[in-house]
Amino acid sequence: MVACSSLMPGVVAEPGIWETRVGSMGRKPLEARDLGSVRWVGDAQLSADGAQIAWVQTALDRDLDRPVTNIMVAPSEGGAPRRFTEGPGDSTPRWSPDGRYLAYLSVVEDSPALHLAPLAGGVPLRVKAPGPVSFLAWSASGHALVLVVTVIAEPPAADGPSRESAPKVVRGLLNRLDGRGYLAGRNQLFIYTVADGSLRQLTTGDYDHSQPCWSPDGSVIACFSNRTRQRDDDLLFTDLWLIPTAQGRSRKAVSRVLDGSEPAFSPDGKQIAFLGTVGSARPLVGRNQRLQVMPADGSDQPMPVAADLDRPITAGLSGSAYTWISNRELLFCVADHGTISMQRARLGERLPRTVVTGDRQVMGVSVARRGKTLLAAFTATWVDKPTEVFCLDLDAENGRARRVSDAGRGVLDAFELLPAKRLSARARDGKEIEYFIISPRSGERPPPMFLEIHGGPQMWNPLDPVFYSYQVLAAAGYAVVLPNPRGSIGYGEQFAMAVNEDWGGEDYHDLLACADDAIRRGLADEDRQFVGGYSYGGYMSAWIIGHTDRFRAACVGAPVIDLVAEFGASDAGPWLAEELGGDPWDPSGVLQERSPLKHVPNVNTPVLLYVFEGDLRCPPDQADALYTGLRWHHREVEYVRYPGGSHMSIADFGAPPSQSEDRLNRILAFLAKHGGVKTGRAAVATRPARKRRKPNA
Repeated sequence: MVACSSLMPGVVAEPGIWETRVGSMGRKPLEARDLGSVRWVGDAQLSADGAQIAWVQTALDRDLDRPVTNIMVAPSEGGAPRRFTEGPGDSTPRWSPDGRYLAYLSVVEDSPALHLAPLAGGVPLRVKAPGPVSFLAWSASGHALVLVVTVIAEPPAADGPSRESAPKVVRGLLNRLDGRGYLAGRNQLFIYTVADGSLRQLTTGDYDHSQPCWSPDGSVIACFSNRTRQRDDDLLFTDLWLIPTAQGRSRKAVSRVLDGSEPAFSPDGKQIAFLGTVGSARPLVGRNQRLQVMPADGSDQPMPVAADLDRPITAGLSGSAYTWISNRELLFCVADHGTISMQRARLGERLPRTVVTGDRQVMGVSVARRGKTLLAAFTATWVDKPTEVFCLDLDAENGRARRVSDAGRGVLDAFELLPAKRLSARARDGKEIEYFIISPRSGERPPPMFLEIHGGPQMWNPLDPVFYSYQVLAAAGYAVVLPNPRGSIGYGEQFAMAVNEDWGGEDYHDLLACADDAIRRGLADEDRQFVGGYSYGGYMSAWIIGHTDRFRAACVGAPVIDLVAEFGASDAGPWLAEELGGDPWDPSGVLQERSPLKHVPNVNTPVLLYVFEGDLRCPPDQADALYTGLRWHHREVEYVRYPGGSHMSIADFGAPPSQSEDRLNRILAFLAKHGGVKTGRAAVATRPARKRRKPNA
């Protein structure tokens, strides 16, 4: 397979509206309290006639102290966006193919419910279902929708315990999910018929169903479901099923799909596409997410689209990663060197052709014809570019994307967002390691460094959900270094898998190589280095300070400290064992050896530790263990627990604004206390540098 740098040439659309803000006159640096001015957009959806685009807009409501979402709509050819729903918990807009409705989910009494808004006018209809609705999809005719509904067993009898106090029986290894809690009930498929308002349960059984899609003739629904006896113990694999909407038996189309998601029929119904890897060849973790296509009648095996592309298909955190644009061609998003581009490929082509590229992250694609013109709607963002909705003519030779939303204007007008520069360092084994750096506009030169380590490890920098957190640090006077060490995706499958069974190994040296390179270039102060990260980034921050004293302070978020305990406590514990290839019961194994908890006695670096109490991915007991170990050894540590939340509360839009502001201000104050930029002004402390312990070999 080859890298994206060798992609076939094609139409390249550069969303250029971002480049209209030049200079910093009249704009101020972004501070933590300014997050309330930011608007985020996502999940852009074209109407069937291509005339309108709907999307989800997220803001931080200071009065409610929570993120709020609503649906926005604008003409695809340009025009002022309008608020379609009031929120505060609206998502998943989907136009009916017949042009009569806009369906969406809205949280009612803490439970998402389907709503149908008639486009001819009138009050949206709330559809009552026997549980929370997590997914919806229209039939091609527009007469019905398929819903994913979580169905929980009937409540106890009147003389029994209440639902709140009834015992909860835990099932299997896959028994809890971050952001949802311990799982109860099953995700079943229901069909809602618009004409008579009826709701019919399509699937039953003690297993879950996800991401259904209709065949064009409405006779079959494809979805993913694991109906094996191991269904509650298997975190990685699922099966693709075809379920008749009327009579007939369900048929398993593909078995054992790794990370299977997003099935979709071709326009003529003869083929099915989906995301995932077919087969069980190890290693499983770090593999590229592939786009597969197979005959709908099961007459042949799935085949990857753009088979020579050595990059994963992804849409980040918003929208669909791909869509059909004809019976023989697909449009999809590709992670590559810290960016996400839009590519297209015909069936049988070995490499895709570029549609949208450059320093930006494209998230989600939707297509429709406006007359004879094929349009694509998507959202895009970058470190210094707010997320916006764009519309592109896919038939144009040198098409230029039109900005449709206006969510970022307030931020761009009021605040100076600092750009990121792409650089690379040489690892100790000679491998090139890419990193980005956001340099402060003013202050002392060279500025202090903040080495920000991404999560995953199969993720990448820069990471869209925390773009504004980077900006707050850089605006305060720090050179924010964003490395992509071994394990990062977007650099080829072998690079992503290189961290397997080696957390704290070569990835550790890659991170320090990036820090050294920034210092060598004069972009950061050798005597004022700080480190931080979240999730796997928290793990690496804790690992680093157990092996070197070069950093003056560390800000450790939601860390993994004890890999054996994480195996049992995390919702992704068995995945962790697969990634590290270790046996939790082997006292001399990799899980014990590579646990930062083992090296706590070596830590001399002051630590700011923080966690969200509702986190089930990296549970608070991991942070508790680090805090206890540091206090036991009389090390300097501050520990903050934020009530509620989940693992994704680290996102700039993922937590109550009071918590996000507090976290960022605490980080800045902690860094200032230990030699960083003094809060409130650009001066820096002059504390002499400590004698540093050299990194371990």
